[in-house]
Amino acid sequence: MFAWLLAACDPNSESWRDVLAPQPDDFETPLVAAEFEDLPGWDAADAVSALAAFRKSCEKWVASDVDRPVTSRASYGGKIADWTPACEAAGGDVATQDAARAYFEAWFSPLEVAPNADTSKLTGYFEPELMARRAPEPGFDAAIPGPPDDLVSVNLGDFDESLGTRRFWGQVKGGRLRLYPPRADIVDDPARALGFADPGDVFYLQIQGSGRVSFPDGETIRAAFAAHNNRPFGSIARYLIDQGEITRSQAGMSGVKAWMAAAGSLRAQHAMNQNPRYVWFRAETLDPALGPKGAQGVPLTPMASMAVDPNFHPYGAPIFIDTRAPVEPGDWEGAPFQTLVIAQDTGGAITGVRRGDLFFGWGDEAGGRASSMNHEMRMWTLLPKSLAAQIAPQKAEIEAQP
Repeated sequence: MFAWLLAACDPNSESWRDVLAPQPDDFETPLVAAEFEDLPGWDAADAVSALAAFRKSCEKWVASDVDRPVTSRASYGGKIADWTPACEAAGGDVATQDAARAYFEAWFSPLEVAPNADTSKLTGYFEPELMARRAPEPGFDAAIPGPPDDLVSVNLGDFDESLGTRRFWGQVKGGRLRLYPPRADIVDDPARALGFADPGDVFYLQIQGSGRVSFPDGETIRAAFAAHNNRPFGSIARYLIDQGEITRSQAGMSGVKAWMAAAGSLRAQHAMNQNPRYVWFRAETLDPALGPKGAQGVPLTPMASMAVDPNFHPYGAPIFIDTRAPVEPGDWEGAPFQTLVIAQDTGGAITGVRRGDLFFGWGDEAGGRASSMNHEMRMWTLLPKSLAAQIAPQKAEIEAQP
């Protein structure tokens, strides 16, 4: 399996990666109380980056009613008021890892997530960087598409509060809202393009859902997710492997793009059309120090923001992970990796209680590592101590049970 290519770690939300997904009948997340000493590698974990990411989630909550639930789906999220004291204590700079870990130890209790679950998976994603032109020219002839005039956006929560802030995009025909056409049948208006780039670059920009687009005059913008056609994701890598066009070792982004260049535009387009999902973008001013916004609506922090299934995990929750991760691009085996991340995003393939997608950052290095990430993991969520006491019995009580 090859993470964001074969596992379909795709966009998107109104902010970046939210998708309309089937809803399970039960959102209950099995949790078992633990201690920080139970977390393997906790004493060496990067808590500074996680604390910086957590502050961004706190900033999102600060303008909300404290009595409002953090989420209408994940059962253990509690109310914003449950998180307020920890958020208030998170202000100010933390210079050392020891101080950051001490903060989390003081305000949170760890609970292991579904320790008896049969499967788990952690993949990776990133924000690509690509060169573009203001007008089409050889080698830069694919539009970075802006939303078409006939695209209709629907906030599903306006019709059913249980659907939250999830959105659906389609077009109105005959007085009815219908699905927008699949990729093969979409013809973009060049006048609405953000720019023009290599077709393979645009295709992978659509897979990741956001990217940094640079022009010869020195300007760099963010192509931020605007909408998608609500069609299912299809993996070009899986298609090419099944057709015998590439081997599994060539299924990374660079290998697929090399095949595209050799195959020619018609065969490359046919292969891309095996993914009916199509994404449109809007131009945003780029702060190079910040990642794109995730589904929580806050900028993602490299190696400290993770996409989760929001049916089982609330956005903003700190989650400690024990897994393996690539040291460099192409490192499929990886090395032991234990760190603290914040749940701030989601994605179409991110389904299940122990399923995550780690944000690696931006650029080729991040992309190469993200595309090499696919490992099982253990997870512990960190909850404010008062909330944790309500959710799960103390570890001593569990051990005392016959």
